[in-house]
Amino acid sequence: MTLLQTEYNFFSQPDPTTSYVAIGIFAMLILVAVVGSILSNRRRGRSAKKGRFGKGSFRRRAKKAGLFPSHVRVLEHMIKDQSLQTPDRLLEGGSYLDRAMRDELEAIGASSIGEGEKDTRKNTVLQIKAILDSNRTNLNTISSSRNLRIGQEVRLVFERGGSFETAIVSNLANMLGVELPQNDDGPVRPEKGRRMQVTFLRDNDRVYRFVSRVRGIHSVRGKGTLFIEHVNDIKQVQKRKSPRKEYGRPAYFYPVQVMETGTGRKRARQAVVQKNRSILGRVEDISTGGCLLRSQRPLKKGSLIRIDLQTDNRKSMSVFGKVCGVESKPPYGGDMHVMFTRVSQKYMNEIMSFVYGFSE
Repeated sequence: MTLLQTEYNFFSQPDPTTSYVAIGIFAMLILVAVVGSILSNRRRGRSAKKGRFGKGSFRRRAKKAGLFPSHVRVLEHMIKDQSLQTPDRLLEGGSYLDRAMRDELEAIGASSIGEGEKDTRKNTVLQIKAILDSNRTNLNTISSSRNLRIGQEVRLVFERGGSFETAIVSNLANMLGVELPQNDDGPVRPEKGRRMQVTFLRDNDRVYRFVSRVRGIHSVRGKGTLFIEHVNDIKQVQKRKSPRKEYGRPAYFYPVQVMETGTGRKRARQAVVQKNRSILGRVEDISTGGCLLRSQRPLKKGSLIRIDLQTDNRKSMSVFGKVCGVESKPPYGGDMHVMFTRVSQKYMNEIMSFVYGFSE
């Protein structure tokens, strides 16, 4: 049998166009999958960030820190408006809170609301700073006087009388050196072993005190230096309600007299400013609670007073207060420790902005 040789083409040649289309579709599917994965990860990241900020826990922490609901609402507005990523850090204070507050104060100032409403909102923002600062913890003990810095101002009160302002000039391993105190007769040279109280201020509002003894008097770099014993575990003995800041500007003040008018049920007390008794002074430091006013003609303890001073932008403002104490400071006259009794909201905002460093 003879086999017939015949050519049969069972498989056709592939079309190149079809291959290119298939490859393109496959690449497109891969690209869609990659983009979808990236977007999904971003959504999960945003969700995770949102999840870290729980309003309930934030409000509980804020309440524990001493803030009121009005303060919390302001903070939540700041978190949303400024897109803050770590809002819990606001309650820790520090530079993170300061930056957010500065932005909020600027936004309030640039808004179109009335001036009265601006003052109210600014005051609420500044109250947050005041409350959080006053509730800071873990600052009530200093492990040793060896940790005190050179230049730290201190007050020495000796066991048998005498109070002197001086500063640390040397901190050795076994002794602490302070500048030899002075009085009207010259340098004070207490005998070796004499006891004293040492008081100093830290963090602008915390007062510390410890008891030490005189080790001796030596010359350091040509200056008389009083060396005292080191002390461990210095504890806080007082906390000022309001931090103070150096002011150093002249101010006029006036005595205020309380007058009674009427009789019986119509009797009323009225404060009258004695404008004809203008006295020049100088506000050395200021806080939201009061100021230190120096003058050649200080008023007596218990006197009521009005002080006219200037703000950072050179605008004048008036505050009312009471002289709570007077220290003789020859030849400068005397220092009056004044507690504010009446300050308008607008002027209190000016003072708080200056004290906390938010003034322009």
